[in-house]
Amino acid sequence: MSKVAIVGKPNVGKSTLFNTLIKKNRSLVLDVPGTTRDRVFEYGTIDDKEALFIDTGGFESEGEFAKSINEQIMLAIDSSDVVVVVFDATTPLSIQDEEIMRYVLKSKKPYILTINKSDINNREFIYDYYKFGEAVEISAAHRRNLSSLKAKLSRYIEEEPKEAYNAKIAIVGRSNVGKSSLLNAILNEERSVVSSTIGTTTDSTDTPYEFEGSKYLLVDTAGIRRKRTKKSLDKLASIFSIFSIDRADIAVLVLDAKEGVTALDKQIGNLIVKKHKGIVIALNKWDLVKNKEEFNKYEKSIKNEMPFLNFASVIPTSATEYKNTIRLIRNIKEINDTCSERINTAALNDALNKIIKANAPFSKRGKELKLKYMTQVETNPPHFVIFTNRVEDIEENYKRYIKNSMYRIFEFKGCAIKITYRNAKNEEFE
Repeated sequence: MSKVAIVGKPNVGKSTLFNTLIKKNRSLVLDVPGTTRDRVFEYGTIDDKEALFIDTGGFESEGEFAKSINEQIMLAIDSSDVVVVVFDATTPLSIQDEEIMRYVLKSKKPYILTINKSDINNREFIYDYYKFGEAVEISAAHRRNLSSLKAKLSRYIEEEPKEAYNAKIAIVGRSNVGKSSLLNAILNEERSVVSSTIGTTTDSTDTPYEFEGSKYLLVDTAGIRRKRTKKSLDKLASIFSIFSIDRADIAVLVLDAKEGVTALDKQIGNLIVKKHKGIVIALNKWDLVKNKEEFNKYEKSIKNEMPFLNFASVIPTSATEYKNTIRLIRNIKEINDTCSERINTAALNDALNKIIKANAPFSKRGKELKLKYMTQVETNPPHFVIFTNRVEDIEENYKRYIKNSMYRIFEFKGCAIKITYRNAKNEEFE
């Protein structure tokens, strides 16, 4: 997927342009220089082609946050496919503008120059910026001339292939757990750079893969690191990993058998569940453990540490010894088949009646709470809607009870199911 970085000095309207291009109010827009201090990432569509837009903080020559902000901007430029440089028509050319252009030119990335606020009467400085080359005069706030900017952007945004895949698979996990090595073992060839240095892979690579008549798209992601890490490169890798999970149907959560489950592993696993993706756990580097303990003990320990992943299979793998890679892919196929199944309404309501009979919902304020019926509205992920008379009275504990019961009855192995509650007024609650 193509990446578009939006850069410029403070208060030129980068965030306003970002929000306009993605058609969402995602980035904070205030008339205060330096409001955006970190990058904001979001999907947007130009001419029906999807791209990842990166909003950056304003480039500063001095100040408390100047060094960290400028480093973020440079990383955004380096990781992008095209850079949109934003100038302010109402202010004179500055040292910051010159420094930004020097770095953009040094990066050798394609770039588009824009002069924002060009609809304002004060235009005495507008031609200062043409020293850098042809520019598009726009007003991000009033959507003036954005069609010209989008036409230029469209040339640099690649259209994703329309080839049909049975499933898109994201290989995710902390840095240095062996994701790239596992991908290479599956493909039986060296596709990703493999190194013992943490953070070697900083971007995501899509690789088509065919197995037993099914076509998959494998996404090898950069390692996810804690948000508070001091290394900006790790922050960038984390963001791209999260977007890879977004794009996938099934995630392979890679754990390090030597290190066991960490707090960050739990966060990644929880993220996959919240996004309702299929999941299988690959316990990698199993060869280094040398079977000192039985695998079932490891599996039990993982499920105890991450009870929200009780529905996921755990498969011991060794990327270096090519152990269980075929088993892993076959499990992915089973997950995809399960997540694609549709359960008829009669079977669902029979299950719902059994669930209620075993443990009826608690009625609040003396008013009876009824779960009337259930239906399936989507597959991949399996999405069920339960209709009730008092949706606001259903407690979170009871919702968990229903979800756990659904797993027990229908065995959604590897599928993070979604259950929505709806009342008679068609108000929707997660």
